[in-house]
Amino acid sequence: MGISSILEQYQMGSVEEVIDKLVDGLVIVNKEGKAVYVSPSYMDIHNVDANAIGKHITDIVGNTRMHIVAKNGIAEKDELQFINGKDAMVSRIPLFSKNGEPNGAMGFIHFHSPDQIKKLNKRIDSLNSRLSKVQELKKIHCNTQYTFDDIVANTPATKMCKRMAMRAAESDATVLLLGESGVGKEVFAHSIHNASSRANGPFIRINCSAIQEELFESELFGYEEGAFTGARRGGKKGKFELAHTGTILLDEIGDMPLSTQVKLLRVVQEQEIEPLGSEKRIKVDVRIIAATNQNLKEFTQTGAFRKDLFYRLNVIAIRIPPLRERQAEIPLLARSIWHRLSLQHGIYHRRLSRATLRLFQQLPWKGNVRELQNVLERCMVLSENDVIEPQDLGNILASSEDSMNGSTAPKENAVAPPVQPLEKAVEQTERAVIANTLKLCSQNRSQAARLLQISRPLLYKKINQYGI
Repeated sequence: MGISSILEQYQMGSVEEVIDKLVDGLVIVNKEGKAVYVSPSYMDIHNVDANAIGKHITDIVGNTRMHIVAKNGIAEKDELQFINGKDAMVSRIPLFSKNGEPNGAMGFIHFHSPDQIKKLNKRIDSLNSRLSKVQELKKIHCNTQYTFDDIVANTPATKMCKRMAMRAAESDATVLLLGESGVGKEVFAHSIHNASSRANGPFIRINCSAIQEELFESELFGYEEGAFTGARRGGKKGKFELAHTGTILLDEIGDMPLSTQVKLLRVVQEQEIEPLGSEKRIKVDVRIIAATNQNLKEFTQTGAFRKDLFYRLNVIAIRIPPLRERQAEIPLLARSIWHRLSLQHGIYHRRLSRATLRLFQQLPWKGNVRELQNVLERCMVLSENDVIEPQDLGNILASSEDSMNGSTAPKENAVAPPVQPLEKAVEQTERAVIANTLKLCSQNRSQAARLLQISRPLLYKKINQYGI
C-alpha cells in the first residue's frame, strides 16, 4: 500500500500536506529547469503563487542553481543562498530517470537564517562537551572494556560460569574468581561490573603480586601527608577510596601479605578504611571481586592465607575452566578473538581455515585464552597468506621458537610445536632474572623481592616453581 493510500484511509491529509510539514520551501524542477511542484511554504518564502508552476526556476528565483543540478546530476548539499535579505542553508538534490540519466532536481531549505545555524552549532558544541566529559570520566574511572557479550560459552562448564556471574552481577555480593592464569578472570570481572548497578561507578584493578610488601597498605588505603618519608605532599587516596560507589578487583589475592590481609578483613566487614598516618576512618561503598590462580583453601591450612578472610571472600566462587577443558568452543572463541583483533589492527582480509581451527582444538594451550590470543595475533600480523592454513600456523610458531632460541635459519616442513614458545621464554627469563638477583643479594630474599618489586610470597612461589 502506497503512502497516498495510507493517508487517505486513515484521513491523515494529503501527501502534499505531509511534505510541507517535513520539508521547508520544497520545489521540484524538470530536466529543462522548469518548476513542476512548489510547496505552500515555498510560495510564502518567495512570495509567488501557483502560477509559478511551469516557469523556468530562474524566473522565480534569480540566484538559484536548481536548473544546473537538474542538468549535471551533481548534488549540492548544505549550501548558502541569499533569500529575502538573509543567508539561508539549502540543498539541491538531482533526480534521475529509470535509465540513470539526470531528469530533474528538488530543492529545500534547512535554515532560514544564520541565527538558526549558530543556535544549532551551539547545541552541538554543548553536546560534544558533555560527551567528552563523560568519556573522560569513563576512561579514568570505568576502565573496563568487556561485557558478557564477549564471553564465549558453548560448553556446560562455561555456560554455568557465565550464568553464575550474571546472577552475581545483580547483587553486591563478593565474588571470588578462580582459575589458571590466562583463562579470562579479568574479562569476567569487567562483565560483572558492567552488568551491575555500579556500572557507572569506577572500576579499579590492583595486582597484588606486583606490589612490594611495605607498600601494600598505602596502595590500598592511601595515606596522609607526612605519614612516612617520601610521602606525597597532600597525601594520596588509596585504591579503595578511588573505587567508592564502584568495584575493586583484587587480582592475584593469594600473594597478599598476611599483615595486609588483617586490614582487608576489616574493610570487608566494616566497609571503612583508615589511611596511613590518619586517625579518622573513611566509609567506602565498594563491591569486591577477588581473583587468583592459586588454591586459597590449601593456603589457609598452611597459614599463608587467613581463614576468616577466605570465608569472607568466598561468598560466590566461580571456577573458570582452562581452555583444554573447553575444546568444543575453541573455534567459536578463536573467531571472536580474530574479529576483535582485525578491528584493532585494521586487517580485514585474512581468515582462518577450518583445518586450522581444528588444529587449534588439538593444541594443549597451557597459557589458556591469553596464549590463544597471542598465537592468533601473530598469525594475523605475520602471515603472508590471506587464508591461514595449518602449515602457515606451524611456520609462524616455528619461526618464533627459532627467534627465541637465537636461530634465524628457516625450518622446512615445520609443524606446530606441542608447547607455546612464549611460555618457555617467560619461564627461562624469570628463572634467570630471579637467580641472578638472589646471587647479587647474597641469597637475601627480602632484598631480592624489593629489587624485583614483587612481594615476598610471590618470590617464594617462583623459587619453588623453578627449583632455584
